[in-house]
Amino acid sequence: MEKNIVIIAAICTASFVGIYIWLSMGTEEVPDLIKTVSPLIVVAVTGYFAWCQLKISRAQKELSERQASTAHTKLKLDLFDKRYEAYQNIIEHFVYCYDLPMGIMAYYRLTEEENIEYHRLRTFSRSGDDKIRFIRPIRERALEKIDSISVYNVESKKKRELDLERVRFLYSDDVYHVLFDFSKECHELLGHQHRTLIVCLNREVDSFLGIPALANPNMADIESKKSKLAIEFKTNIVDTMRPYLHVPEK
Repeated sequence: MEKNIVIIAAICTASFVGIYIWLSMGTEEVPDLIKTVSPLIVVAVTGYFAWCQLKISRAQKELSERQASTAHTKLKLDLFDKRYEAYQNIIEHFVYCYDLPMGIMAYYRLTEEENIEYHRLRTFSRSGDDKIRFIRPIRERALEKIDSISVYNVESKKKRELDLERVRFLYSDDVYHVLFDFSKECHELLGHQHRTLIVCLNREVDSFLGIPALANPNMADIESKKSKLAIEFKTNIVDTMRPYLHVPEK
């Protein structure tokens, strides 16, 4: 808009000056004047348009640079988001393994009434049928909760395989191999925890029914593996992934 106003003003000014000169001078001198002034006008107009084109080119260049910078920043943020998502998935899987309760009563979860009846039957009742009828639905309910660990382990294994393939491209082969071994150990720990809880459940039911119970499962082994994974996560996993978990500068 500003450029058009300047052009119109320049044309009007030139026309006004030309008319004034034509009126104030003889008609015989006008052609000579036109010959003298015309090149100057052409040069001035050409220079003006060149200057306008230069301004437009500079503006276009600045716009292109801003667009390129914005696109580059978005690419860096997208890369960071994808890397962090894979990292977060590994963390969530480890936390699930580490915080999984191993006390069997966390899966029994008796109601207040069931808890009273549980201790009454266990202490005073000699009828096996009463005990069996009472404990069967509780055992099935607890077993369903325990088996959900196995279901999670299978489903999460498939997800971790996808995450690890993404890690290979988003991070590096070294990070991939470190996370692969760590994820494998987490899945093995979950399998061990599931099997141990099944043993604990059967042992608790047998004890309630008055059947000689098996020896206590080795919880110390599970705690040792959890501690080992925790140390590995805080040192090896974090140190390996830390250089990648920031927005790249270039």
